[in-house]
Amino acid sequence: MAYTNKVTISAAVATMMLFLAVTIVDAQSMPPMPKFNPVCALADLPNIVQLCYFNLDLTPSEECCNDLKSSSTIQVNCLCDNFIAHPSNGNISQARYDLVNSACGVADKFACKGIF
Repeated sequence: MAYTNKVTISAAVATMMLFLAVTIVDAQSMPPMPKFNPVCALADLPNIVQLCYFNLDLTPSEECCNDLKSSSTIQVNCLCDNFIAHPSNGNISQARYDLVNSACGVADKFACKGIF
């Protein structure tokens, strides 16, 4: 005679239902995430963001300004879409972006038209 452990099966089903319920509740309470273009992963943004925007000097470095001035269209679009338009993604204020971009003379290039 085959013996089935009904307690183990019941416990497994209950555990699965609990995990599913927690997952559904968490998914409903999360804020919407911005769309991330996969090309941006290759755009070397972390170096630019770290060098230019996380550095709290009042005047950006020459290296920072050179990087911003030589940024490709893809890098500009990725910075605008993922950081400047959503300052909470990088925990950087809009005022900091404006200060650095103006000091480097790239305010027009990084105006992110159509984003706001």
